[in-house]
Amino acid sequence: MVLFKVLIIILRRAVYKIRYMYAIELLRTKNPTCKFYHGVNIHETEFDKYNVLYDDVVIAFSKLGSHTYIQKRSTVFNAHIGKFCSIASGVSIGPGIHKTDFVSTHNAFYLHNTPLVKKFSTLDVFSSYSTSKIGNDVWIGERAIILDGVIIGHGSVIAAGAVVTKDVEPYSIVGGVPAKLIRKRFDTKTIEALLNLKWWDKPDDWLEKNYKLFLSTHDLLEYKNDHGVEHISNIN
Repeated sequence: MVLFKVLIIILRRAVYKIRYMYAIELLRTKNPTCKFYHGVNIHETEFDKYNVLYDDVVIAFSKLGSHTYIQKRSTVFNAHIGKFCSIASGVSIGPGIHKTDFVSTHNAFYLHNTPLVKKFSTLDVFSSYSTSKIGNDVWIGERAIILDGVIIGHGSVIAAGAVVTKDVEPYSIVGGVPAKLIRKRFDTKTIEALLNLKWWDKPDDWLEKNYKLFLSTHDLLEYKNDHGVEHISNIN
């Protein structure tokens, strides 16, 4: 009897592994320019070109812009993430909301559409998830937490271990619990120019040809061509 139970467990694990491998292979076929490493758990998520999910990433109900990667053991729920974002290991985006102004913080009292075994509410009083929006070219440090509904502006940096509870303006560096502004990455004039430029929307062949310009904001914003100095945003 014990041997039979062991065989059933082994069989179930084998079936699960085959199903998982088949699902990942379908995902790779659908997204041939992307990479999905061991143990990723993906549900109803849209990918773009050149996305990378490293080991044990969990992501659901989200969208990723091109070139964005997510490092090991990060979890992402209900998030729209822009292009060229760098998300470190152990990051949590959209972990869910609990009501602190109700008598209890437990979901059983105000959510019905929940996988809990026992629930008392017959309807959903509010949504426990809200879409987080991460701009383009955002770097999120290791073990940072981005709460539901937060908007992170383009070019921002979220320090390791930060807990972001409020919106972050473009090109800000924030850190701490709760996260606060440390400084801006550039001066106001440069930030405005970069936001108007929207370099992340340039085609890959242009970026490949001009990647050296990204070593200096001055070089990027003032591009010399045969006709003299010209603002790069006018070049296609």
